[in-house]
Amino acid sequence: MATMGYANAIVLPEKDDDAAAVARLSILCAFGILPFTILIIYLAKPQLAQWTGLQSAPNLLYLIPVSLLISAFLSVANQSAIRKGLFKAKARAYVESTLFTNIGKLGGGLSLPSGMMLIILTQLGQLLNFVMQMLRVPRTGVLKPVNWFGVKGALSAANSQRDFAIYRMPQSMIRALAMGMPVVVLTALYGPSEAGQYSLTLLILGAPVMLLGDSVGEVFYPKITRAITGKTGDASALVLKAVAVLGGVALATFGLIIVLGDWLLPLIFGSEWEKAGLYSQWVAVWMVAMLASRPAVAAMPALKLQSALLVYEVLVTGARFLALYMGSKLSDDLFSIALFSMVNVLGYIALTVVVFMNIYRASNRV
Repeated sequence: MATMGYANAIVLPEKDDDAAAVARLSILCAFGILPFTILIIYLAKPQLAQWTGLQSAPNLLYLIPVSLLISAFLSVANQSAIRKGLFKAKARAYVESTLFTNIGKLGGGLSLPSGMMLIILTQLGQLLNFVMQMLRVPRTGVLKPVNWFGVKGALSAANSQRDFAIYRMPQSMIRALAMGMPVVVLTALYGPSEAGQYSLTLLILGAPVMLLGDSVGEVFYPKITRAITGKTGDASALVLKAVAVLGGVALATFGLIIVLGDWLLPLIFGSEWEKAGLYSQWVAVWMVAMLASRPAVAAMPALKLQSALLVYEVLVTGARFLALYMGSKLSDDLFSIALFSMVNVLGYIALTVVVFMNIYRASNRV
């Protein structure tokens, strides 16, 4: 939402001037959204505070627009670094800022444990990530922050990359909501204990998926884009190889959890986390499918499949909710998580098949 999805398009243009125009458009979107966000919070602060459980500190809501602005600059910096292949600098900035942030959270949690402390430190972590990354990259071309301001080329960029605003932004928002859906539904249907068990499971299993998936996706995105748009290689072979390699890595990473998660997690975290171990066996299968499908998802912008990705997200999100609901009616919370996970697995398989079909059609047209 912060950049209307346009930051993801910085990688696509052939010329740096056009990429810089997309960066300017992304920052313009962020500054355009900012006053509306502040106005909504000002007008609906009591309702929003009650909805989010912030009745005792409603002014914390004003940190939302601050977070949006920091996220916008970080997104532009990240995508610009990806465009230039500066993965090492980007990774080092992320690791170092995360280390400092988590040390701060540990200290803050011991000295002043509160929601405000956690939120502020998280935002400072994002800001630190941006600053440390900009200190590590050559500030030229699209990586020069001064080139992110102004309106030159922004209108043309908005038109040429409109698929990102029309399809990618709502798809990303729906996906974010869908990923948080089980916590809300489990809390409503079963209670906070089950939601906490699921949250721990997703935190543990999601971390390697985010690390591997984002890293591979960032490297693969510009490569597959050049293969599809510039005809610099066999796109289908490239995607197939990436899917096979990531699928193998995912199975090696999560295979033990799939087989022994019900025993392993309680052993590590304690017997009170037995249900998290049961959840983990199903969630791990979902994580394997998610990681293996990342190359296919990365190929979709170059294939002009952003609209298909949005339709997919809407349909699968509905199926996810139905799976959680039907699971509660037919059996229990474990069955709900199992159904939810299998819906995700089938969805990722279908998405990968659609991408291969479109790559095959595109190659035949050539």
